[in-house]
Amino acid sequence: MSNKIVSAGNHRVFVDCDRTLVNTEIYPLLSRHFLDKRPKFFFRWNTVLTEARPSAKAFLQELGSKYEVAMLTLGHSKFQAKVLKELGLADLVGDIYGPDNCDNVPKTNGFVLVDDMEPHSLAIAYKMRWLGHQKGLENLQVWPDKLALHIVQCRPFTGGTEDSEPLTDLLPSVHERMTQMMAEEQKD
Repeated sequence: MSNKIVSAGNHRVFVDCDRTLVNTEIYPLLSRHFLDKRPKFFFRWNTVLTEARPSAKAFLQELGSKYEVAMLTLGHSKFQAKVLKELGLADLVGDIYGPDNCDNVPKTNGFVLVDDMEPHSLAIAYKMRWLGHQKGLENLQVWPDKLALHIVQCRPFTGGTEDSEPLTDLLPSVHERMTQMMAEEQKD
């Protein structure tokens, strides 16, 4: 039997890919980066260098033991799937949603999005819309509270072996928000 929280229902944790879990750089196929020692793969006549944030695997394993984990990215879902596969993280994430398939994001009772982007950024606005929440005149007063409940921001990962903010440090915040949403739902 799974250790996932039974009362989570269809609550999900969505995680961003680039600069949150990984750092990916794309260069022309025949460039000096072809000899770079970082993990790489080739995609559409380009050399793709990619590396996982040092805490990414432990973070995804812990999240996956309690919640359904999916990816919500501004990158193409098939490309991000290749990145995760290259880094051995693909089995730790469920579905991957990007601009190419954002219409397929399932409706959720509640969610937390872990992302390196500022909560008030255009990128987060797009992702919130994909998740069924849109800023408008009717909700201007509650929008900051909605962002505070659903968004857990991390520092961007730009590569290397140092992790200035391990994602595992964000686990208590994710758990607290998920617990809060589930408790509010049980009241209703």
